Amino acid sequence: MSSNFTSSQKIPQKSTEHNKLSKVTSGYVEIDEFKDADTHKGYFCYNCDYFLKPDHCMIVTDEGQDLDGNISGKILSYAVCSLWTPNEREIK
Repeated sequence: MSSNFTSSQKIPQKSTEHNKLSKVTSGYVEIDEFKDADTHKGYFCYNCDYFLKPDHCMIVTDEGQDLDGNISGKILSYAVCSLWTPNEREIK
């Protein structure tokens, strides 16, 4: 296999334009009791493949309220959601 191969196929722009999920739809919840926790250990947004440091997510919107009605305007590192996928580079 040649390492110089470049595909001529393009991803259609429309297929990459999707709205992010709402916090409620994703099951996102901010748990203030974990605000000072070591987010490298456990089921936290910080350890998720979709988390974008410092406070965003690739697939869940920053806007709106979480399951408990909290409105932070961010994706918090110590929060969790049902779409969590472990980031093996971050989790300890």
